[in-house]
Amino acid sequence: MGTAAKEVRFSLRRAIKVNHKYLLAGVAAAALLTAGNAYAAAHGSVEDQLKAQSAAIDALSKEVEALKNSTVEQGIGQGVKGVELTISGHINRAMMFISDGNDNSTLTHVDNDAASSRIRFDADAPVSASTTVGARLEMEMESNSSAQAVLDNEVIEDTFATRQAYVFVKGGFGTLVMGHQSEATDGIVHNSFNFAANAGINPEYTNGIANVGVNFLSIGDGDRVDAVRYTTPSFGGAAASVSHAVNGQVTAALRYSGQIGGVGVLGGVGWDSNFGNDTYAGSLGLNFGGIALNGAVGYQDNENAEEDFMYYVGLAHKGNYSDLGPTSLGVDFHVNNGGVGGGDNNKRVGVGLVQGVAAGADAFVGVGHNFGGDGAIESAQTVMAGMIIRF
Repeated sequence: MGTAAKEVRFSLRRAIKVNHKYLLAGVAAAALLTAGNAYAAAHGSVEDQLKAQSAAIDALSKEVEALKNSTVEQGIGQGVKGVELTISGHINRAMMFISDGNDNSTLTHVDNDAASSRIRFDADAPVSASTTVGARLEMEMESNSSAQAVLDNEVIEDTFATRQAYVFVKGGFGTLVMGHQSEATDGIVHNSFNFAANAGINPEYTNGIANVGVNFLSIGDGDRVDAVRYTTPSFGGAAASVSHAVNGQVTAALRYSGQIGGVGVLGGVGWDSNFGNDTYAGSLGLNFGGIALNGAVGYQDNENAEEDFMYYVGLAHKGNYSDLGPTSLGVDFHVNNGGVGGGDNNKRVGVGLVQGVAAGADAFVGVGHNFGGDGAIESAQTVMAGMIIRF
């Protein structure tokens, strides 16, 4: 057979391999080729062979195109053209040993509330070179939260809850967000370099013991609610934000991220109307090249009641000591008046280690000693070890 015929066969083989759904097109083309060759043989002309083969190729192309269009229409849609969708999240699980200092102890299995397991979908669509609209849907999947761990049994808290569900518009004017989202003060006590936060070394202390009164509250740190929030553009590393929630609650915050004199600085202050009980909070972190000093405070002026307060100090370090990934260490001290279960004036000291082990994966271990408080036990200990996998 001539070179032209060999090329036709090669084209057929490639087309059939593209997708088994195109087998019908291959069969049709083969039939056309057979007819073409028979016709050419009858007339004994090379020119007639080439014409027949060209007709077969044209027919094959039409069949393949028809099948491709049919597949797109009947198969899985490709989403909205021009919208970029990003899927991310993490699973954060651990084993947790709890002892209340009164010969009561247990080993339980928890979702690490320092960063509860979740999945998020981010959609972004450009309006112009300087303006973008988009949305975020973030769901939390938390079973037996470490923040609500108890001595005697598992917390029945297999939650699948909405963390965030909002739309936004962002441009040179700032960012306007509407929907279920963070208040302006959410995370205001976390504006610092808590490198070992996932090991429980953070101002919220997410390794509580709920039924013995040694949980802590991050007083002044905002919530996630149905609200509208506006954030200004960054001016020299500083940005302000304000939010109004569905219940009429108003929060405002000012944050800074940058360097001063070669020292990395993270900081923030916030105010919450809190239904007449004005609440103030703030945090500051100073990073001296891998060694960081962190602090946070919170105060709530309760009408006709004792004021709630908290303060927190921590020391953190991050370096590269292993081929596996970065190593982070942290120690902290936390005082809280306003805890749950009658546990006012709680005091706690903790130490934690976070070790990178692979792309998106960290192993961690954290140890905490609680000194107890008013109405709580005299002391309690927690040890938590686990792994977070991000995707």
